[in-house]
Amino acid sequence: MSGGSTPHGRQQQVFAFLFCSLDGYHEGPGGELDWGVYDEEFFDWNLRQTREVGALLLGRRTYEHFAEVWTSADAAERLPEVAAFMNAVPKTVVTGSGPVTPWENTRITDGSDLAAEVARLRAESAGDVAIFGSSGLTVALLEQGLVDELRILLHPVLLGRGRTLYAGLKDRIDLTAGAVTVFRSGNILLRYQPPGRGEAMAG
Repeated sequence: MSGGSTPHGRQQQVFAFLFCSLDGYHEGPGGELDWGVYDEEFFDWNLRQTREVGALLLGRRTYEHFAEVWTSADAAERLPEVAAFMNAVPKTVVTGSGPVTPWENTRITDGSDLAAEVARLRAESAGDVAIFGSSGLTVALLEQGLVDELRILLHPVLLGRGRTLYAGLKDRIDLTAGAVTVFRSGNILLRYQPPGRGEAMAG
């Protein structure tokens, strides 16, 4: 398959979708991920988002977490459409060491040439290329100018400590704000474009 546009005809993009607490943490102090606020409204929105996605690019820790969650009988029962998507979509996992948990439609890369990897995914994907929940990988991609849009889901919770969303970021990046979505739960979805990406998408 060749890329270039989504099934609905709009310009294909590479976006990162991450969540964080109100005080900027992506994980709790012990790596906890159980503090997010999720409800039917969010899951409906997220299902619509997945319908635009043709490929996933994931960091190893996120990949391992997803592989456990989305292959479970519980996920298939509670969120059958999302589980079916997560299992079927082509997945590329970036890892520098050792084997990963087997999961269908998965390709492994060492991440030594992320620009080439993103270019390959753009060319092969029939929809958007999404980075889900992989904060370290997202930072690396941002630093190389490989992300078209950031989608940050801000949860109404204060963790006090944990892993910051952009841990490891070396230099300042000025962003252009986009649309804001407010959910009944108190979650807020913020969209941003990194430098130059708006012009690239318009072209």
